[in-house]
Amino acid sequence: MTKIKEKLSAKDSLAHIFFSNPVLVGGLVIGQLAAGDTSLQTGAALAVTFLFVTIPVLVFAAAVGKYLPRWLRIVTYMLISGGMLFPAYIACSGISATVFDSVGIYLPLLAVSTIPTAYSVKYSEKHNVLKALLDGIALSAGFGIVSIILGAGREFFGYGTLWGIKISENSFPAIRLPFWGFILLGFMAAGIGAVRILCKKPEYAHFGNVKEDEV
Repeated sequence: MTKIKEKLSAKDSLAHIFFSNPVLVGGLVIGQLAAGDTSLQTGAALAVTFLFVTIPVLVFAAAVGKYLPRWLRIVTYMLISGGMLFPAYIACSGISATVFDSVGIYLPLLAVSTIPTAYSVKYSEKHNVLKALLDGIALSAGFGIVSIILGAGREFFGYGTLWGIKISENSFPAIRLPFWGFILLGFMAAGIGAVRILCKKPEYAHFGNVKEDEV
């Protein structure tokens, strides 16, 4: 029975990409996106960094973390995700030499966000390494899709550029303000909800017990 549940939960990891998206459904790390994701380059940098700081922690939590004393787990997960910022910095340098600096504190904040910390304790520790890996990949894909679409949209409508290349004469710089970031994310979340209803998909409550203040 346990093996059947494990197999089903691994299959359900794909739901994190759309109908259980960590940002649009779970409401996690929206502050980092609303404030820091203002261009296609920053969206890509945030997506890459999220992948680096999330997958290793979730896999570690499933393989080793569950055996550590409870008081040591969160600290260990934060150290691992924080340490992964260096390879993330190297990877983001390929996107742009200055993108890591331009996003400022919002990239490091991903390393101490809910998913690589509280999520690991509540979910990854209760599953095997394969399930944790699938979760990490799906969560990263879901986050990446949102961050790239949001960043590209704000850059295009704000300055008429994509990846710094002029495409149109659009000029609405205010769209880069955090206020507009929250509004756009709200519309995207509503869109996902509408698609879920049209596709008759069940409402996921996977993030219901994961809170930002649990870290």
